[in-house]
Amino acid sequence: MTDEEIVERQIGRKPRGFLRVATRCPLGLPETIVTRPVIRKGSGTGREAQVEPFPTVFWLTCPGAVRAVSELEALGYVRKLQERLAGDQAALEAYQEAARSYADYRVSLLSPEEASHLATQHPGQYEVVARSGIGGVLGKPGAAGIKCLHAHYADYLARGVNPIGRWVRELLTTKARGAPAFPGRK
Repeated sequence: MTDEEIVERQIGRKPRGFLRVATRCPLGLPETIVTRPVIRKGSGTGREAQVEPFPTVFWLTCPGAVRAVSELEALGYVRKLQERLAGDQAALEAYQEAARSYADYRVSLLSPEEASHLATQHPGQYEVVARSGIGGVLGKPGAAGIKCLHAHYADYLARGVNPIGRWVRELLTTKARGAPAFPGRK
């Protein structure tokens, strides 16, 4: 079975824009994948092709990890980590740099021809690809938005530089070590 077929079983559908596996779980199965930053829609090619930005470059596919991160989200950790980030200047700066480098990495996945075509024919979509942060969050310069802990955790697993993803890993590690509940759970 190919990696793409395994990912399809993990997520219950064919993965959009699958490029390769970024990280593997301890069992050797895909844990995080890299996806194309632009998905072609329809059958057109060249100028007539329709494109759609797909700003989530790293996609968490391990079912156990997805469930665990979903539980964090259900417990309100998007808001809690946003508040933590707002109160930690060093982490905020690291996050902003991670978001910039994420966008740069996303653009690097395009060929020069694809980047040029997207910039000239679809400038709004190019802006999403070239400027949005982790998970496609667009915001004011200097602002930090957290939309999806799965995207932050996947980015951290793949690149190791995302403080939000690192915090998610710390929360999951605490739970795995036998803590009775996630911190803050009642």
